[in-house]
Amino acid sequence: MNLRKSINHLPDLKMLIGCVCLFIFCFSSPLFSQDKFTIHLNLGVAYYHQGKYERSEEEFKKAIQLNPESFEAHYNLSLVYLVQKKFSLAEEELLKCLNLNPDYPKIHFQLGNIYFYQKLYPKAVAEYKKELSRNPSHTPSLYNLAKVFQIQRDFGEAEKILRKLQSISPDFPGVYKDLGQVCYQQGKKSEACKFFQKAIEKNPTDTDPYLYLGKIYQEEKNYQKAEKVILKALEINPDSFYVRLELGYLYLEIEKYSLALIHLKKATQINPDDPLAHYYLGYTFSQMGKLDEAIAQYSLILNKKEKFEDTFYRLGNLYYEKKDYKKALSFYLKEIEVNPRNTAALFNLANVYFKKGKLDEAESVLKKLLEITPDDPLAHSLLGDIYMKKNMYDRAIEEYGKAEGGGKE
Repeated sequence: MNLRKSINHLPDLKMLIGCVCLFIFCFSSPLFSQDKFTIHLNLGVAYYHQGKYERSEEEFKKAIQLNPESFEAHYNLSLVYLVQKKFSLAEEELLKCLNLNPDYPKIHFQLGNIYFYQKLYPKAVAEYKKELSRNPSHTPSLYNLAKVFQIQRDFGEAEKILRKLQSISPDFPGVYKDLGQVCYQQGKKSEACKFFQKAIEKNPTDTDPYLYLGKIYQEEKNYQKAEKVILKALEINPDSFYVRLELGYLYLEIEKYSLALIHLKKATQINPDDPLAHYYLGYTFSQMGKLDEAIAQYSLILNKKEKFEDTFYRLGNLYYEKKDYKKALSFYLKEIEVNPRNTAALFNLANVYFKKGKLDEAESVLKKLLEITPDDPLAHSLLGDIYMKKNMYDRAIEEYGKAEGGGKE
């Protein structure tokens, strides 16, 4: 069973959102000036660099009161608002800056950042493009523009922009990793591998490229190479949740359950709130026949989230194995409520009804299943069993025939 089928377990969003380039430009007025405006401006800069953003904000506001037309004060205040995530106020100050000095570089870049952080991606794109129209080689705008397209899953456009960035600035942080990601998302695994290897060469301590390479090798069934590269990531950062998760999944896939257990348990210790580690751990316990431990892991997920993937279905399976058909029935029904097209859950639900002698309910569920997958031989076979129990022999023969022929008449 491929647990990755419905889960993109690698932390794509973590990699994307955490990497936005935010370049802070703070001006400094001439030192030793007794001018009150200059003193407030310099105090604002000093407090900013100390991380005392509220004090910094106060000083820049005082400077603006003394000189409302000061581009420098409005611009610095916008950056203070931006770092505090006061986006509407930051936007307001930057628009004032545009009126005061429309040709000043990087204003559109900063506006793009404001819209990016608010997930107003079309507006962010427009601002980054305005910045690039003035300065086609502005690498932070290129990088952030590519990030927007990655988030919007326009990987071809993201790749085009990242390749331009790489040609302008081959050493720009993260460019090779991002190129690897967008190539991987487009199915260009060979190119992706080259970029991830280049990313490792540029930054050997970043574990993300190792994990992507491990993922590619696993998909190619080259488990030895996958293990080697992920173990290298583990050597770099043994306390990484994602490294432990990847290694646990690898051992789960190659059925080395005791090793999977070690790393998945460590992952849940590092980040107890992430449901995916508990999900994989639950599956590992189930494969080892430790049903109660598996139930405990899936139950932890449901305590934190109303639903997560097919957790209800897996709990149904575990209670079915324990012959607790009442609880199995309850979880299968919950699974179908949130995912009506889960055919495995539909079949198992029908099977529970059949075992409990509820033939009409079992028949009804199987008919729903066959609307989704008309050629399901197991569904037709179970329908045949139901009709045998009902002494409806002609219909039983018909269903058994469909089962034998793969569901086709």
